[in-house]
Amino acid sequence: MKFLRLVIPLLALALFFVGGSASFAAGGGPGDALYADGSAQTLAPHGELWFRFDYGGANQIDVTLDAADASALRFNVYTPQAIADWQNGAALKEIGSGGNVQNHALGWSGRFNFPGVFYVVAHNDGAAPVSINVTASGENVKTNNLPPPPKPTAIPNPFPAHTPVGKAIAGKLAFLDAQGGNLYTVNGDGANLQRVSFGMDPQWNHAGNQIALARQGPTAGIFTINADGANERLLYAAREPRAPDWSPDDAQLVFTRQTLLQEGGQLCFGARCFTLPAASEWKLGLVKTADAAYRDVPTTKHAFTPTWNPTDPTEIAFNDKTLGVVATRTDATADDMPTFVPFIGDLRPGVGTYDPLQILSPQYSPDGKSIVMMVGQPPTWQIALANADGSNRHLLTSMNPLDFTHANNVAPVWSPDGKQILFLSDRNGKWEFFVMNADGSNVQQVLKNVTDEIPLSYSYQGERLMSWSK
Repeated sequence: MKFLRLVIPLLALALFFVGGSASFAAGGGPGDALYADGSAQTLAPHGELWFRFDYGGANQIDVTLDAADASALRFNVYTPQAIADWQNGAALKEIGSGGNVQNHALGWSGRFNFPGVFYVVAHNDGAAPVSINVTASGENVKTNNLPPPPKPTAIPNPFPAHTPVGKAIAGKLAFLDAQGGNLYTVNGDGANLQRVSFGMDPQWNHAGNQIALARQGPTAGIFTINADGANERLLYAAREPRAPDWSPDDAQLVFTRQTLLQEGGQLCFGARCFTLPAASEWKLGLVKTADAAYRDVPTTKHAFTPTWNPTDPTEIAFNDKTLGVVATRTDATADDMPTFVPFIGDLRPGVGTYDPLQILSPQYSPDGKSIVMMVGQPPTWQIALANADGSNRHLLTSMNPLDFTHANNVAPVWSPDGKQILFLSDRNGKWEFFVMNADGSNVQQVLKNVTDEIPLSYSYQGERLMSWSK
């Protein structure tokens, strides 16, 4: 089965999905943000809530947050252009943040020359839920006349294909309920479910006794913890760290981090102002688990989700949103590798190998012979497989053309023996765990008791929500 080629309108749609537009719980993103009208809302531990208000321009905006205990709370304010840039792949850059104000727990004020829908994102960095009230006010601020976010209309599928529910998977799983949220471990049969930590992009080591994870607050960096959450250790403090992956001998971790952020600012012509997009660079780094010694890895300016070749300790592949899937070497210097050429997909316009395939989350198989990834197949994301050299690309999951609503299949990870692939799918109306053979056959739903108890959220940012260990 061949990949569908993406034309320009479809590519734009794929970028919309990549930008984090899909969230399924109220208040979970710009598409379903709550009104900033002061109504009471519960903010989950290590969670966030999105609010919105309509602004007519020119006059002052006042945003306040009230709570009985705001010691672990913060909020940021975003312009319409900042959200649009984020949905097109740029970094999410706030225009302001809540601070100490009289008569409220937190507050912020601002004034702009342009109208539009503005957003407030409240964060709870604490370990307990908090009831909050977020209010946006001002002469040209309205919170009660915005149309409600669109709700999908369920249309029955005349030819439904039901995925069987499997009994279990071998080994154990580490997973997040959302990126930056709670980290759980559970046995492959669904037993012994435990919350062990919080963070982003968890990854078991090969021995199965430690988990690496990233955090972007309250202390940003790369951490390791024992399987039960004990012995937490900050290996390397970094700005905006993501996606740690273990070396084949568990002696090092590779990860991506933001190394440069250029503020966007505003450009004004008379009374009309434009928000300039922020520019950021993401590079790879290595840190030793024994002594936390750090060094850079030769890389591009947009390196994401690195994956270590288990059969070659000097080779690391990663995804570059401007190129495709690219490889680098730990035994090379920047001078040794002056240019990077993608070996899966090719987003360089004007080259003979141009192949505008949207790719997220590549991962080497345990034997180093294959790479699994998710690819944009508008209006969905699907799981694909390729040989380690980029040849023989093919889909493992695909849309059913008879469906009126199309399921996404995302976030693939390998089983420890390389015979199966675990992934998330929303085919039943919410994110749940599914497993299939490495050739795409024998698809089954697994760990249903877990997803019936814990709602999962996926934001199409290439996050690694789970890791599978023996």
